[in-house]
Amino acid sequence: MPIRRIFVTYLPWFFCLIISIASLLACTPAHQASAQKQNSVNNPEHKKIIQAFGGVYEDFEVGSYVAGLSLKIAKSSDDPVSKYRVTVLDSPQVNAFAMPGGYTYVTRGLLALANNEAEVAAVMGHEIAHVTAAHGTERQRTSIGAAILASVLGNVMNSRVANQIIDIGATGLMAGYSRKQEYEADDLGVRSLYRAGYDPYAGGDFLAAMGRLSEREARLSGGSPIPGWLSTHPDTGDRVSRAHKIADGLVSNTSWQRNHGRAAHLAAIDGMLYGDAPDEGFIRGQDFMHPILRFRFSVPEDFKLINSSQAVFAKAPDGAVIKFDMADADGSTRSYLTDIWAEGLRLRGIKEINSTLDGVTAIHEQSGKISRLVVLRAGEGRVYRFVMQSPASDFGALDEGFKATARGFKRLSVVEAGKLKPLKIKILTVRENDTVQDFVEQMKGVEAPEEMFRILNGLGLTEALVSGTKVKIITDSQMF
Repeated sequence: MPIRRIFVTYLPWFFCLIISIASLLACTPAHQASAQKQNSVNNPEHKKIIQAFGGVYEDFEVGSYVAGLSLKIAKSSDDPVSKYRVTVLDSPQVNAFAMPGGYTYVTRGLLALANNEAEVAAVMGHEIAHVTAAHGTERQRTSIGAAILASVLGNVMNSRVANQIIDIGATGLMAGYSRKQEYEADDLGVRSLYRAGYDPYAGGDFLAAMGRLSEREARLSGGSPIPGWLSTHPDTGDRVSRAHKIADGLVSNTSWQRNHGRAAHLAAIDGMLYGDAPDEGFIRGQDFMHPILRFRFSVPEDFKLINSSQAVFAKAPDGAVIKFDMADADGSTRSYLTDIWAEGLRLRGIKEINSTLDGVTAIHEQSGKISRLVVLRAGEGRVYRFVMQSPASDFGALDEGFKATARGFKRLSVVEAGKLKPLKIKILTVRENDTVQDFVEQMKGVEAPEEMFRILNGLGLTEALVSGTKVKIITDSQMF
């Protein structure tokens, strides 16, 4: 949840690199003219995408690494003469996509999951292939626009509050490509990867890693799929198999060695931010803490916290949901609740809650669901807001937990806020006799840390470490 993002800041060239590439191939693909035409487009959605995905990740090392990698893979694509504007997004989501005009995006979350340079190149080659094959024009026309905003849960309320209770599952920005388009981009991407000198099996390897991560997140969140690359790129198992078969055909009759670029990749992401940025706040188990705005609150057990650029959500398996955000407000919290936020609604049980923050709460019931609304004074003409909703049949059992969340909301002192550290990627070397557990014990801020360690490092369920190799862990900045 951001402090307030109104304007997009345009950062130095190495973060939003425009790559001009001279033609290296004698034969021009039939669809190249179409792709070149797209590259002349000044895509108006670029600013919206940057805003929706947390802005541009401001790190010279990471930006330079991705820019150089993008240049290599674009030169080996089926359209090496076009320009590609590559942006690293400051988002923990594992995502990458391309838009008409050569706009290509990769998140720091994807860079954290990738195990080597070849895997990142594979993803970017796949997305550039969508551009060269002119897939993006139709996709943009049918999906962008309102999809940047999350959809409303349903007939919950009939006022402006209804537009602020957002479906957690509707977090995808882009509609999916067709299966035919995905297969075509896979084919073109694997071939670009091979021509660039990388391991052509890396695309399938990354898809497999993403599949493991998606399964983990779905299990930990009660069955909800992970928003990210797989949500717009379906049929993972089949595509892994197909990508590997394409690679088999490329290397079967050649003397060839795999080039992964693992050392360069790990060096670039060492110290990279992992998870939520400080100005978005941190999730640690059942707690949400904001070091910049200096507050914290806890949600009941069985609720899964989810942070987004619009708000903080907590979701329970039985359909209960909590939404937290901020708003501008003059006057008392009571008048804001009754006259502005819930204007026109029939409220009951209006009373004080959390007197330290001039808090007020009320209950609204409609369409088989009950919501507890909470407004707390934030200071400087702003308020904190909670919508805590469940099916009417469950509200009685959950409401004590809802009220405890509101009562326990507290401001942090400067010293307390200063102790809150973001998570980062740390690269460590495996020493002789080191075990997986030795590194798992150093992991911070993640559920099921051994499983996450193995996914991050491409290790099987029982695979041991090899002395002298390097591994990724997630930790806080105390280690830096």
